[in-house]
Amino acid sequence: KLDQPPKGEQVLNPKIADQVLLMLEQVTMPGGTAKQANIPGYRVGGKTGTAHKLRADGKGYSNNEYRALFAGVAPISDPRLAVIVVVENPQGRYYGGLVAAPVFARIMQESLRLMNVPLDKPLNTPENPIRR
Repeated sequence: KLDQPPKGEQVLNPKIADQVLLMLEQVTMPGGTAKQANIPGYRVGGKTGTAHKLRADGKGYSNNEYRALFAGVAPISDPRLAVIVVVENPQGRYYGGLVAAPVFARIMQESLRLMNVPLDKPLNTPENPIRR
């Protein structure tokens, strides 16, 4: 367990980094490709990925084998954790936003809870409805 964040040097201009985080957040909002990565009470951002796998004979790409992924960070207001989920050969649906993003959300939500990371988005908003 780290009591302090690891020491490092920011190599990207902070304004540009903030703009990139805002773009990544759009992916998880309604209308985005990974709205299933949304976590109630947290601003989340990420990138989806879907790729055809190489054929076993090494001659081109498979038509029916995929790798689906979602890489994300949270909370956007003060990123504390990054998680990447890769699903090999998903069955049925194979897009990263549909297959890997929900797994990311479960892992990230529990990790943020265990780390006692404060919420950074109000609950009961259109993106975070209270479900009964």
